[in-house]
Amino acid sequence: RVEIFRAFGYFNTESSQHMSEYVPYFRKRPELFKRFKLANPLERLDAMEKRRALQDEELRRLLAEGYKFPLNRSQEYCSYIIHSIETGIPRRINGNVRNNWLITNLPHGCCVEVPCLVDKNGIHPCYVGNLPPQCAALNRTNINVQELAVKAAVEKDKTLAFQAILLDPLTSAILTIDEIERMVDEMFRAEAKYLPGFK
Repeated sequence: RVEIFRAFGYFNTESSQHMSEYVPYFRKRPELFKRFKLANPLERLDAMEKRRALQDEELRRLLAEGYKFPLNRSQEYCSYIIHSIETGIPRRINGNVRNNWLITNLPHGCCVEVPCLVDKNGIHPCYVGNLPPQCAALNRTNINVQELAVKAAVEKDKTLAFQAILLDPLTSAILTIDEIERMVDEMFRAEAKYLPGFK
């Protein structure tokens, strides 16, 4: 986050770990993981799988013992949104919505996160206007990938999927075109049952 702030002049709201997945600067070499204190993705995945297995085991044990789980509201927005719609009590959230000219220098129709008001009539995204040009440009690097990926999915077009991945800032910082092509081919083979009809 601090490096992005220094380079672009604005503090982003993503965590450092998550932001590093969207840009080409922090994950291209092993020593950068240490420098920026980022978890190695394979080690992180392994740790998450182990933690999940332990949590599942603990949950099964508690259920078998008849444990009564407390029903506490989390900080996730869903229950708050439902509450505002059902009760009419207004609330402000940040929501991912279709960009209907809310952020005027990002493509119409893309997904944007903006302030939203929620009340008995639903979710009302708020107009933001133009982002600073460098922030809009940073967003567009990922919007381009998303638009092409959606088009690939709708049209079941493997070439468009390859081109979307080819444009991903992090992927293109690490892999060559032919390495990306091999990776995409491998992914389509491994996930073939979930990706029917792609040509």
